[in-house]
Amino acid sequence: MTIQLPSDIPSTIPSGSKIYKDDCMYSFDTAENNDLGLDIDLKTYRAYSRTPSHNYTKENFLRTGNYLYLNIKKTLKPQEQRDRLLYDHNGRSSPKIQKLEVKDVSDEDYYNTTISVYDIKEDKLHPRESLSPEFNRLIDEILTANSSNRQDEIKQWEQEILPCEHSIDVQQFEIGDQLDLTKCGECELGENLWICLHCGVLGCGRQQYGSALKGNGHALAHFELSQHPVAIKLGSLSAEADSCDVYCYQCNDEVKVPNLADKLVKFGIDLNKVTKTEKSLVELNIDQNLNYDFRLEGKDGTKLVPVYGSGLTGFQNLGNSCYINSVLQALFTLPSYQNFFKSLKFPDNVNPADDLQSQLIKIYDGLLSGRYSKPGSLKGDDYQLGIKPSAFKTLIGDKHVEFSTQKQQDAFEFLLYFFDKVDSEFGLKLNQDLKFLLANKLICMNCSHGTLTEELVDNISVPVEDTVESVKEDGTKIYKPVTLEDCFRSYTEDEAIEGYECDHCHSKSVAVKACGFQTYPKHLVVNVKRIQLENWVPVKVEVPIKIPYELNLEDFPAPEFGEGETEIVIEQNKSSTFTPDQEAMSTLLGMGFPESRCVKGLYHTGNKNAEDAMNWIFGHMDDADIDAPFVEPETSKSSEPSEDSIVMLTSMGFTHQLARKALILNNGDANAAAEWLFTNPDDDGVIEETNKPAVNIEDEKNELLSRLKQGPRGSPRYKLQSAICHKGGSVHSGHYVVFIRKEVLGKEEWVLFNDEKVVICDEESLNDIKDKAYIYVFEQV
Repeated sequence: MTIQLPSDIPSTIPSGSKIYKDDCMYSFDTAENNDLGLDIDLKTYRAYSRTPSHNYTKENFLRTGNYLYLNIKKTLKPQEQRDRLLYDHNGRSSPKIQKLEVKDVSDEDYYNTTISVYDIKEDKLHPRESLSPEFNRLIDEILTANSSNRQDEIKQWEQEILPCEHSIDVQQFEIGDQLDLTKCGECELGENLWICLHCGVLGCGRQQYGSALKGNGHALAHFELSQHPVAIKLGSLSAEADSCDVYCYQCNDEVKVPNLADKLVKFGIDLNKVTKTEKSLVELNIDQNLNYDFRLEGKDGTKLVPVYGSGLTGFQNLGNSCYINSVLQALFTLPSYQNFFKSLKFPDNVNPADDLQSQLIKIYDGLLSGRYSKPGSLKGDDYQLGIKPSAFKTLIGDKHVEFSTQKQQDAFEFLLYFFDKVDSEFGLKLNQDLKFLLANKLICMNCSHGTLTEELVDNISVPVEDTVESVKEDGTKIYKPVTLEDCFRSYTEDEAIEGYECDHCHSKSVAVKACGFQTYPKHLVVNVKRIQLENWVPVKVEVPIKIPYELNLEDFPAPEFGEGETEIVIEQNKSSTFTPDQEAMSTLLGMGFPESRCVKGLYHTGNKNAEDAMNWIFGHMDDADIDAPFVEPETSKSSEPSEDSIVMLTSMGFTHQLARKALILNNGDANAAAEWLFTNPDDDGVIEETNKPAVNIEDEKNELLSRLKQGPRGSPRYKLQSAICHKGGSVHSGHYVVFIRKEVLGKEEWVLFNDEKVVICDEESLNDIKDKAYIYVFEQV
């Protein structure tokens, strides 16, 4: 009997619908890792799973009455078939033949896929041949449509590469002899070749970190000698001009060249007849993150032992998500995180893909259940499939200028941003074990009067002394080794401030600033400032730091007033109610600026973005009170926007309600509100009220601040729990991994989490922590 499509199920996908078909809405069960496959609700297009421990499909049926589901089940093909597939796909006898046209085998090709319709009322699977043509057309439409995760990935990869002032009008010069386009003009390299669009000189590119593609940097050397800024990668050339790699050495960025085909004719290159032979810079960056091995072999060359089970689940890399993976692994190792999410339930009446609480419960279950930590994956039996946090990455980075892209990001900036997000969502309970009081003392040397303030923080960034001992022939700097205690000593030592204007004696003199620990947290997050500014450009320094398996902070207590020193009491009504933009604040703190400077920079530039605040900070570095506590000037602090600002925006054609909403969302900044209006012209102007109880962060902070002041200081002794490491010359490239101290089979081991590759470390592997550790997480003894 032919099964007809029910009348209450649309025969075609409504426009704008999201198709969730990668994993279950409430777990990381997929069509690949679940024996019963994945069930997609034919009315909502949301995916659910059935396992012996939990039947999410049944729960959805009981909640909605929706009983028909598209079932997708995938089983991995035998290894022999997968090996043959690679060669057959290339159509060659060997994949190593040079100058192959770039092609890839999709992961989908490695699986046998079974498609059917599951009727939960009958608990029966219906094969496709039993369905009506209309029913099958709907199934084909769902199968061919991009999944929600895929749509998000495409959106995130759509980075806007634009022409620059140097590529808009490329000045070209006459060339002499016929160009040799087969090798570098300075060496014998025949790959990674870049042609100068100005004069046709061919030079090899720089070595791409994490790639086998060689390079000696002769194209860059040509720019330094000739000042011809624009070059194009020969191996990236294809008829699709927009996909070609063009680089401006002057701007130090990828750019577009208008009418590129016309520019290449001068060098005898017909863009319509060339074939792409090398991966683009974007593709190399993806490969670098997806395939990076980070010393998976021990000192003697043997493979490090993979481990599986609860707390040993890896994350798949989404192309650039290693910074997210490493941070989440370190945080979900903490007992406070495990206990918090263990007690939470999925909220009702929300789309789990759009709800942070749902996504974090899902991650907790994915990492701690052990269901997804089993040997066997496309990369071999030594590795696990791991879990794929696509929905979380999209949600947590939504509307963030950096974390919403597919570019590599800074792990510490993400950590700060994540802390702010979860504090706003759940209050301070989740991160309470990370918070402590940092005391700051400022004394005028003329009158011996000063202030002593306590600051509630959940992390600390310490400087690292970068003394160069020698330089290798290739330019690599060798730094003098230090200890983490040295970094804390530099952070807390007295600092003289010239030209300080004292509020007590009103003279300009020298002040001394000092800081130290008023209390000690149960878990201490420490960032080492390996990213430093050189000529206003962020660079990374790999100073060796002795692995701090144990840390004692008793030598860095809170400063106190000494004999003859008098405290100036700051009036309560002068305290600030200004709330800095958390994303911009996280970015500035990640760059190493002190918190007081960050707050002042944001306040004086309209609280809009990190770049404007950074420029303000640079312009006020010599201010005598640059490091004094921020006190907001006495102004009206009403949250209701001024009528003058509303009238200005309504004169542009916007409604009163929409103008008011724009001003409220942008803290009363009329310029920012106008920009928001032009990018959201179809907004209805309604300010949505959340169903969740509002979290009053300021009240919670004040309560915690008071409790910490009255309570015990805690122990200053710690042992290392985890270390997030960054491998690579720049924070904008390279790869993040995390070393975590775990109990494995009743024995304490150091485990390396390199995305979905999870292995036990040997002593040699741990040495990578010395000069690559970027974030430490300590456990209080």
